[in-house]
Amino acid sequence: MPIILENVSFFYSKNTPLEITALKDVNLRIEKGEFVGILGENGAGKSTLIKLFNGILRPDSGKVTIDGLSPSSKKAKSMIGMVFQQAADQLFCRTIYDEIAFGPLNFGYSRKETEERVLEALEAVYLDRTMLSRNPFSLSGGEMQRVALACALALRPDYLVLDEPITGIDPSGKKEILETLKKVKDQGTAVITVTHNLNGLFPLLEKIIHLQEGRISFQGSRKEYLESENVPLPPIAAMMRELKSSGIQVNPALFTVEEALEEILRVKSIIEKKKTEK
Repeated sequence: MPIILENVSFFYSKNTPLEITALKDVNLRIEKGEFVGILGENGAGKSTLIKLFNGILRPDSGKVTIDGLSPSSKKAKSMIGMVFQQAADQLFCRTIYDEIAFGPLNFGYSRKETEERVLEALEAVYLDRTMLSRNPFSLSGGEMQRVALACALALRPDYLVLDEPITGIDPSGKKEILETLKKVKDQGTAVITVTHNLNGLFPLLEKIIHLQEGRISFQGSRKEYLESENVPLPPIAAMMRELKSSGIQVNPALFTVEEALEEILRVKSIIEKKKTEK
């Protein structure tokens, strides 16, 4: 069963003069095994939305279920792995081992099972076992991000939810995290990511949800998103849309350098052929 949101609304400072509508009448369904991108401008409601998935926030109206369960139930929480944008905010143990082991132990797994999960998660995020005794707060920002991801993966979640997972990470680290996310998705876990950085993540996205002022303004495939008027876009897709708007009849639903070059050469050939026919 999936994550389902039915007519969900959420307000900050509700019933006060400072009331802010964060989400309004959101309907959403996310299946296991999907790679989902949640896009939108700052303040659109993206972070609020993902905090509803594991019960950090509760809707003011509507209903959220995780495989038919309340997000606040222990069973549902064990199915959701969360990684926040500021990894340091979710780290609190004295060693990396204790950090990664905390989730499995909290959900009742044995010491032996927990150790297996810790080592498995550590390997998945390309960290060495020699780091397990280190204090997580002695790490670089990118290493902290990997530890936070390992903490989520140690639960072997059905849904992995990430807020800006590759922002502020060096190119090699970014490549490794993207490889990890692809592998996790291929194993049947839904990967749900809030992001502004489409350079690396966009090729992996199967479904895109675009939020605007707390409402879903678009929900569909990557191709449908590229053909829509929504932003942000990967740089190549933005260039193709710009060419299209200037009157050059290119396909705007492209986002790789290779695709763009092939399309531009195709259009160039057509233009040159028309000139010779005159």
